Order: sequence, then structure tokens, then C-alpha cells
Amino acid sequence: MTPNIRPTRRGYAVLAVGAAAFVAGAVFGPRALDAVVLPVGVALLAAVVQVWRTPAPTVERRLPPADEPGASGVVEVTLDAPEPYPATLRDRLPAGVQSDSIPGGDATTGDRDVAIEATVGGETVSYEITPRHRGKHEIGPASVVAVDVLGLVERTHAVDTRDAVIAFPRVRALSSAVRADLRTTSQSRSAAGRDEFDNLREYVRGDALRDVHWKSSAKRDNLMVQEFTADADPERVTVAAGTTSADGGADAGGTALEGTKTSEGAAEAIEGEAKTNERRGETSQRRAETSERAADATNRTSADAMAEAAASVCLSLVRDGVNVTLATPTGTVDAAPGRTRDLLDHLAVATGGAVPNRSVDVEIVAGAESTSIRFDGRRHDFETLVDGVGDGAATESAAATTASQWGNREKAGERAAREAQR
Repeated sequence: MTPNIRPTRRGYAVLAVGAAAFVAGAVFGPRALDAVVLPVGVALLAAVVQVWRTPAPTVERRLPPADEPGASGVVEVTLDAPEPYPATLRDRLPAGVQSDSIPGGDATTGDRDVAIEATVGGETVSYEITPRHRGKHEIGPASVVAVDVLGLVERTHAVDTRDAVIAFPRVRALSSAVRADLRTTSQSRSAAGRDEFDNLREYVRGDALRDVHWKSSAKRDNLMVQEFTADADPERVTVAAGTTSADGGADAGGTALEGTKTSEGAAEAIEGEAKTNERRGETSQRRAETSERAADATNRTSADAMAEAAASVCLSLVRDGVNVTLATPTGTVDAAPGRTRDLLDHLAVATGGAVPNRSVDVEIVAGAESTSIRFDGRRHDFETLVDGVGDGAATESAAATTASQWGNREKAGERAAREAQR
């Protein structure tokens, strides 16, 4: 932490008055100097001493639970120091995170600071944030600005404390018919996984007739059924996801754009900027930069569409009791009933690229305009698989369920940690 002491606007005004008084004293005599300059000097010296003595604070944040883009949450900040003093907290927010505490609240203009009046060593202060894009958004560093009682001098304590809030990809509810078709993927694997004969047993109502061993049945006068062993896990579905653009994705700062529709709009807007620059006679380098940004916007939103489709398909399977292995250009992750956080964390930062493995049960390929999903030997447009297309109720219900589950678990963990500290 590096301290920085400087006058405030009021302090600069007082310095200007003192300088004018000093000049007047030199012209009209020392009485003018004594009447103004000395009080100004004493006040500034006292202000410097007061802020210099403020101890360096510590900053501790409590972040809201991970949720989908557009969901608001509260960041609670605790400032602690050996001695209390009033100050202004400035907390750095990354691009892609909006806050009502910032004038304008624009989430697309780069890093901005939230400014909150606080008391170091006093009560916890808070502010609301809304991640606008999928990704891992880093909050921080922070600075604590202490001002003397007259408001003449301020000292800035820089605190390099950073925390990350995660925005999951949007989860959309699939129609009941599609969920049934996906479930048959694991069931067909079970039927297909008849690697070698295991044993014979008596027929039980519900057994498939194709498994009846007719020769043994004729000898024993009872229907006998064959059982087989399977190397593959019949209750696990493999999913692979990728994009038609190679370099898309949410970076460490979470600066991915929203949705495939936003992709087209962002790309067109930036391409329009390139044309405007050309009309104004700007350099070819500038035009190249804007064209590159247009391609990057398309790529990143393709990755968002990939993450949304993968999250929706995988969570649908998991909710139906099926284990899932997902492969993306970023890596591989497993999910099972009651264990989906790793999958959501993975998809929050997954980047675009070629589908890593095409020998899978379900293949997802996202482009700038549409996302296709292949299973049961056919390709489907993702939008046609969503329950209640055009009606956000199903989507909001799925999102609320996921967020509520993880919010409750994280709050329970926080309560346990506080009890342990006590």
C-alpha cells in the first residue's frame, strides 16, 4: 500500500489565498502577512499531520452468489484499521459490471470506480452490482481516501485487494419432448453397450424379448434371458461444444458480449465505425483495428451462445439423473446430480474454438447467427429445442432455481465460517 498526500480542491483554493496574501504582505507590509498567511500555514500543517497519522486500512469484500448475467447482487465491504476515521472508499469495477453507484452506470466503457462515504473501523458499507456479461469479473483494487476535518488535504491508501464475481451462462429450459430424447441417449448407450455375455437368468416381466435365449429356454421349459457386461457407463452422456470462430470467449475480466443477437449488432456497429473512419480520412491502421474488433465481437458472442447451449443441455441431463462429461476448447469437466458447480464455473470462462471431440453423444456448434445441436443422429437448431420460445418464463425459472440453490449453499457456508471465527 502506497500513501499519497495532496491538497483537495478546497486546499488548493486556500493555498491560492495564502499565496495572494503573501504577495500582498510583501507589497503592503508584514501585517497582511501575519493576518492571512500564518493561519493558512497552520491550518495546512495541521491537516497534513492529521491525514498522515491515519493508519493503513484493510479491505474485505463479501460478494454476491454467482448468478446469470443481468442478475443484481450486493457487494458488502468492511474497512478495518487500528483507529477509526472517516474516509471515502473507491472500489474498482471492471468493464461488463454495472452499478447504480456510478453516475451513468454504463458497463461498457472500461474500468470505473464506485465511490462510497464510509468510516474505517466502523459499519460495513455496500453497493449493488449487475454483471452484464458471462465471465469472471475481477473487482479491485480499492483505494481509501482520508480527508482532514477542514477538508484541505487528503491521503489515499491504495489497497491491492481483488475478488472475482462469476456470471454463469444463461440456462434455458428445454421442452419435455427434447428432454425425453436426450434421456434416450443414455438409454441407447446402455442397449448398445452389450460387449460380452455375462450369464443367464429367468425372464422377468419387462425384459426385452430380444434378450431371450431360446435354446436354453426350450431345454428348461422356462424363458431364460441373457445378461451382458458393458464397458461404457450407460448413465453417462458425453457432450462436446465449440464454435465456428476460433478465438472467441470470455476473458479473465469477463468482457464477453451478450447473446447472438448482440453479436450481430456489435459487429455491425464496429464495422460502421470503420466506414466512418474511412470517410474522415483516418489512417489504415485505425481501420484495421476496428475491423479486428468487429471480428472479435462476433467470436466472443459465438462462445457465449456455445456456453448457453451447453449449460442448458448438460443441466437438463443432470436434473434427469444422468452423469455428464463436457468437453470444450477450454478443457473437460464432469457433472452429476448435486454436483454442477464445476460445470457452471467452467462454462463461465470457456472460450470459443473447434469442437474438441466429435465422437460424442451430443455435439454443440455455435455460430454468429445460430447454434446447432446434434444427437440421435440428427442436427437441431437450439432455439427450436427451448421450452416456450418467445416466452422468458421457462428460462427465468431455470435460472432462478440454479441461482437459488447456489445462493443458499454459499450463504450457509458463510454462516458456518462466521460461527467458526467466533
